[in-house]
Amino acid sequence: MRSATNVSESGSPCPAIGPRGVAVITPYYKESLAVLERCHRSCLEQEGDWPLRHVMVADGHPRCEVAGWDVDHIPLPQAHADNGNTPRCLGAISAINQGYWPILFLDADNWFQPWHMNSVLALRQRHPRADVLAMGRECALPDGTLLQGVPEEDLGHRHVDTSCYVFYPSAFRVLPLWGMMPTYLGPICDRFIREAITDYGLVVAGTHQPSVVFTAHYSWAYQALGRSVPDDVHDVDWSRLKAHFDQSEILSRTGLHSSLAISLPIGADVKTTTTHQGSSISGPMLRKPYTPRDL
Repeated sequence: MRSATNVSESGSPCPAIGPRGVAVITPYYKESLAVLERCHRSCLEQEGDWPLRHVMVADGHPRCEVAGWDVDHIPLPQAHADNGNTPRCLGAISAINQGYWPILFLDADNWFQPWHMNSVLALRQRHPRADVLAMGRECALPDGTLLQGVPEEDLGHRHVDTSCYVFYPSAFRVLPLWGMMPTYLGPICDRFIREAITDYGLVVAGTHQPSVVFTAHYSWAYQALGRSVPDDVHDVDWSRLKAHFDQSEILSRTGLHSSLAISLPIGADVKTTTTHQGSSISGPMLRKPYTPRDL
């Protein structure tokens, strides 16, 4: 098992991973066993032999097969209808208090490339003072077809997908917010977390070198490939979100002044209707290929 230590600008050692290793938190709901196996296998098959613990949290629908895997399996008694936010929060807190860091997230329908952890540690080595890392991703349709280019909002890391986040201890104060935000913010939870990171003045270092594969079951992804859009896409219902959005409620629950529903992201359509739970939109894709690079 490798050790990983960085040296900061001041010359003092800065460990890149905790004494017990890194933890990856995956909330799951009713995904197929094949999807869950792909997600878990991508954690097991990381190059470099970094110490890694996969924490899988069942949101009201535990699978007996998952309970038999070499994971921390946390079954919750009922589903929370918040896009995995409650299980995501509880899994992270459990891992933190067991001594794991950094904390990564991986949604059940996404997966890591084998070089993901090597990319994380390399980015940390270049930016030892960063509180949060934003890893690169490539997008794919549910059938595995890859999309070319990078979502426009990803370029400046104005948007960071949940599965691309890496949180170091100095940023742990953000993690409980996943379980504290109102349920209606579930479809844009990663946007709320990005807003909180900025509000807290945390340092983000990022890369566009793709090491996360994101399943983009959204209209913009099908449209980017010229395909017909199926009925079960995960598009955010911005009109519903705006109708429920209550800044005073968000402030009282989280202590943050949010403006998410006031300033819509690029590509958002206030008339879009969602028919299924899903994470936030990320489009549109760039028209021209983009060469990945570190920011």
